[in-house]
Amino acid sequence: MEKNFWIVIALIVVGMISRFFFLFDGLAWLPNFSAIGAIALLGATYLKGPNRFLIPIGLFWISDMVLNNVFYSEYFESFQLFGDYWVLGSILLIGVLGYFVLQKRSILRLACASIGAALLFYLVTNFGVWAGGTLYPKDAGGLLASYIAGIPFLKNTLLSNLFYGFVFFGAYEWLANRTFFWSVSPSTASY
Repeated sequence: MEKNFWIVIALIVVGMISRFFFLFDGLAWLPNFSAIGAIALLGATYLKGPNRFLIPIGLFWISDMVLNNVFYSEYFESFQLFGDYWVLGSILLIGVLGYFVLQKRSILRLACASIGAALLFYLVTNFGVWAGGTLYPKDAGGLLASYIAGIPFLKNTLLSNLFYGFVFFGAYEWLANRTFFWSVSPSTASY
């Protein structure tokens, strides 16, 4: 596999680790401040074929299993193999958005894709809370209440998509376009 593939994988893994930050004391005020949207956009942009969607979703699924079965096990009666299908679906939709918007990369396109990813996540997951749960009545008022309740989370999702998007895309471009010791032959190295 080529070096750039492993750069993307490493960045996606680092992004998944961001899902665990809010578990630390003092960071509880950061709900939804994770790199989920950014890694879906990154995978869709730099990976090839079905991997552009499957790798971000697969790594999210693994991190979700750890969170649900280790940190949140008291909320479940048994081992949780799959988490929230609405979240997985939103990650797939964010990847599709990234695939189309970021075929030509620019700062403006990345900002637009990051904002669009936050809105997609907000719309899909809050709809899922309303449709699949018992917290809200199954009418237009209940759906509206679900979306209103999600507004504080939307702010952090938007900020994290922009932050992690620019950090990860910038890191990828810098790492992928630098010459490192593993790609320099002794005859071309300058000391």
